[in-house]
Amino acid sequence: MRESFDVVKKIKSLESFYSVSDAAIQVLASRCRYVDVAKGCFLFHSNQGAENVYFVLYGSFKLQDGESLKDIVIYDFAGRGEFFGMIHSILRVPTYPFSAVANEDSAVLAVPLSDFNELLTNHSDFCDLLQNQIAQRFNEIVHDRKMSRLMVSQKLADFLLRTLKRPSLSCGARIAIPLTRVDLARKIVTQEETVIRLLTAWTRDGWITTCHKHIEVLDQAALEKIISEVVPKLALGDVVLARGQNRIR
Repeated sequence: MRESFDVVKKIKSLESFYSVSDAAIQVLASRCRYVDVAKGCFLFHSNQGAENVYFVLYGSFKLQDGESLKDIVIYDFAGRGEFFGMIHSILRVPTYPFSAVANEDSAVLAVPLSDFNELLTNHSDFCDLLQNQIAQRFNEIVHDRKMSRLMVSQKLADFLLRTLKRPSLSCGARIAIPLTRVDLARKIVTQEETVIRLLTAWTRDGWITTCHKHIEVLDQAALEKIISEVVPKLALGDVVLARGQNRIR
């Protein structure tokens, strides 16, 4: 079957599946449903009953929550080769705790929960892959929590550098998924205007460049210095209170 053959070939080409057996990949391809998702469309909504686990074949998704546009918070991004919705498959009444919206034109494999759990039971290499991805996502959440009290410039620099370390979201020094200023503000929980000022300053200084919403980091050391400074220098974009007055950091 041509569609099945193409899906198998695509899965095998993904770095995250290099250590997964052909048998597990064949089972995954035979039990899933291929779904195209246009940019901006929701794959599922927060608190919706969970019927499938999803695997990103290409493109990317925002995993977010919020009742209105002004309340949206982005918890994470899922890129090629990554699953999402899997940790909730073990619940008695599984529901999705966040919404998944296509960050660009994308495609996923929808795997029914029963078939997904069977894959975990019968293929240890597939189970190892999922455990690694769950641990990574958990670590991202914990790290974001630790960074929440730092300056906006530090949080933004940290997010860009951490994203570069994820093969599913990057290509060398270039972040492979499109990121708008609104997305960045929602991810690090700040104002869009603050993100714009920081990106403008960093572009002017030659630290980053942006083309069609894709960010390339030209000077990683400069961003690392922002994060590591114990007493950060005043940097455009951060506002703190000092003796009753506002100062721009």
